[in-house]
Amino acid sequence: MVAPETTKKPTILETIYAQRRKDVEVAKSTAGTTPQDLDALLGMHLAPPLISFVDRLKRNPSSGSASPSPSLMAEIKRASPSKGPIAMTANAAQQALTYALAGASVISVLTEPTWFKGSLLDLRLARQAVDALPDRPAFLRKEFILDEYQIAEARLYGADTILLIVAMLSPERLKALYTYSLSLGMEPLVEVNNASEMTRALELGAKVIGVNNRNLHDFQVDMGTTSRLVDMVRERDVILCALSGISSSKDVQVYKEQGVRAVLIGEALMRAGDTSGFIRELLQWPEPIQEVKAKMWVMVSGVTTVAEGVEVAQQGADLLGLIFDSRSKKNVTLSDAATISSHFLSRRSSLESSAYSQTSQPSTSAPWFTQQRRNLQSTAAALPLLVGIFGNQSLSEILHITASVKLDIVEVDETVPAGWIQHIPVPVIRRFRTASNGEISRPGLHSFSLLDLQRASGGQEVDSFKTASEVVAKGEALQWPMPIILGGITAQNFAEAIRIVVPWAVEINIGEDKDMGNAGLLLQAVKRG
Repeated sequence: MVAPETTKKPTILETIYAQRRKDVEVAKSTAGTTPQDLDALLGMHLAPPLISFVDRLKRNPSSGSASPSPSLMAEIKRASPSKGPIAMTANAAQQALTYALAGASVISVLTEPTWFKGSLLDLRLARQAVDALPDRPAFLRKEFILDEYQIAEARLYGADTILLIVAMLSPERLKALYTYSLSLGMEPLVEVNNASEMTRALELGAKVIGVNNRNLHDFQVDMGTTSRLVDMVRERDVILCALSGISSSKDVQVYKEQGVRAVLIGEALMRAGDTSGFIRELLQWPEPIQEVKAKMWVMVSGVTTVAEGVEVAQQGADLLGLIFDSRSKKNVTLSDAATISSHFLSRRSSLESSAYSQTSQPSTSAPWFTQQRRNLQSTAAALPLLVGIFGNQSLSEILHITASVKLDIVEVDETVPAGWIQHIPVPVIRRFRTASNGEISRPGLHSFSLLDLQRASGGQEVDSFKTASEVVAKGEALQWPMPIILGGITAQNFAEAIRIVVPWAVEINIGEDKDMGNAGLLLQAVKRG
């Protein structure tokens, strides 16, 4: 950027540029964050995995409809030079998860600290908050990028793309920064505000161009800016985005009719009371399909023979727990487990393919544990599934038994090293002794959390029920209850436990005296609800 004449008051963009240039130089000269340090970290593959910004921008909740709406680029913005404070107490991670679950294709995170009150930590935490979603949004580092160093930072902190502002960069710098971003796997969002800047962006070969309705020199908004530039990209393989000033469904509709394929919205979303509802209203997306409440699932643990498995399966067991723990009287040998597995696997293979119907699932995204539950419940035609319950085995033993028996699910204790879980090739249930363990609701690692009432501290079941119900109510995200499996269910406690906790599944143990009657009666009682 050309330095302003001393007699001329610098514009807002020039002022921000000058400050960010100083900030970058400080960061580059700080031990541990030099350009060489960042190169080394990138070389160690410490940057989180990328997704394609271009491809993700093409998908939104209306993509399969006859008249799809533009995709949403939802912005996290605490303040701005023109509006001052907007949402100073905003939690970037929570806001990102809300945006993602509402259907945003891209989440834009402002990382400029002085005028916009953002940070790279916001970017990292926002990214972490949605990493476990099956189709997470792409992340944009919304920043005044003037140096390759900032692009390397963006990549390390979880961005999938960065913003390049044509008005702020010389043709040479624009080309160099664009090329460097591509070398890190990130297709940039190139921002323009007029026809000459659009020409530069097109000559650059940009695949995604955003028209900023706000002039960054004086911060005045002209909603017609995007409309005047639409024809310059018509018939080109370019995704055109409208940026800034969008606050109503009417604004979005106008741009949709003109061929705009994405809209970036920040302030209006940050001020919204019901963010998800406001997003549906803005984009005219349909109300999400409500999930039909499924019957409670039951896992019967302690199965040691085919006969026991068949009996409880006929009574409605969804999961058969095979205990691999020499300390338990219900320990099953590898040979017996393989026999049980062979019986039920042959039963599955004999089913007609038509029996494996596609279970319709809600169209909305769901946080980690809810999505894992949905995935499992979609396998209803293959029931019962086989769960290996492990005690004090090593990881290699768990992997050997899982493969030999062809287990569908593995259950481990909370004390098992968390790093083991990602190496187990089937979904993992993690058994917890207390609901107050924060790991019970940590997403992205184990697939299911089981709270074992029989191991509750001090045997205080009622207190355990209340604590568990608080975990469920707190949820894994706003308006998303935490799904848990309740273990240690008995004839004496199941009615109260289910009423207070509302689990999606329960575990019943076959008595060590091998009396199947009590377990069968309890199973039937749970299934009746």
